[in-house]
Amino acid sequence: MDTEEKSVYILVLIGAGIVGIILLYFIVMIIRHHRKTSKLHLQQVHAEIRSLERERNRIATDLHDDLGPMLSAVRLKINALEPASKEDEELIATVNHHLDDSLHRIREIAFNLLPSTLVRKGFVIAFEEFLSKHQKHLPFQVRFLHYQQKELDQEITVNMYRIMLEILHNTIKHAKATELYFELNITSNKLSFRSKDNGIGFDPAKMKLSDSGLGLKNLQSRVLVMGGTLHLQSSPGKGVLCFFEIPL
Repeated sequence: MDTEEKSVYILVLIGAGIVGIILLYFIVMIIRHHRKTSKLHLQQVHAEIRSLERERNRIATDLHDDLGPMLSAVRLKINALEPASKEDEELIATVNHHLDDSLHRIREIAFNLLPSTLVRKGFVIAFEEFLSKHQKHLPFQVRFLHYQQKELDQEITVNMYRIMLEILHNTIKHAKATELYFELNITSNKLSFRSKDNGIGFDPAKMKLSDSGLGLKNLQSRVLVMGGTLHLQSSPGKGVLCFFEIPL
C-alpha cells in the first residue's frame, strides 16, 4: 500500500469514526429522552392516582361524618313528632323508611369508596369482606387464594384493592363467566398476582386497536406506578388471564 492509499485509508477510518461518534451521540440522546419522557409519564400517572384516591377519601369522609349524622338527626326529629291522625302516622313511617334506605345507601357508597377494613387490616381482608357481602349477588363464583409473608404499604394496599375490584367489575360487565379465580402470593421481596375467568374472552389485537373496554388503562396505570408490567392473555372463547409481579 503506497502513501496515497494509506492517506485515503486513514481518512476513511477517521470519517467512519466521526460518523460513529455522531450516531452514538444521537442514540444516547434518544435513550435519555425516552427515559426522561417515561419518568415524567410515570410521575403524571402517579399524581393522577393519588389525586383520585384523595378525592375518594374526602367524599367517603363527608358522607360518613357529615351527611350520615345529618340524616340520622332528621330521623330523630321526625320520630319525636306526635301524629295527629292515621295519615300522619303513615307519612312518618314512609319518611322513616326512605331515610333508612338513604342511610344504608350512604354507608354502602362510603364503604365502596374507602372501606375502613382496607385501612385497618389490608386489602386481602377487605376484599374477602367485600366478597362475603356481595358473592350471592354476583353472576359467577369467585375463588380467592392468597399467601402473605409481609405487610404492604398503604399505597400498594389501595392500588391492589382497586385492581381486584376493577377485574371483578370488568368480568361482570364483559366476560359472561361462571367462575373467576384470583391468586396472590406476597413474599419478602415480591408480590405476584394472577386472575383467570372462564368467560368469552376477547381478541387482544382488536382490543389494542380500539383502546377501549375492560378498564385496561386503569389496570395498567396502577400496575405501572407500583413498578410492574400488566400482562393479559386471551382469545375468543378462552377467558382472560391477567398477571403481573411487583418488586417489594
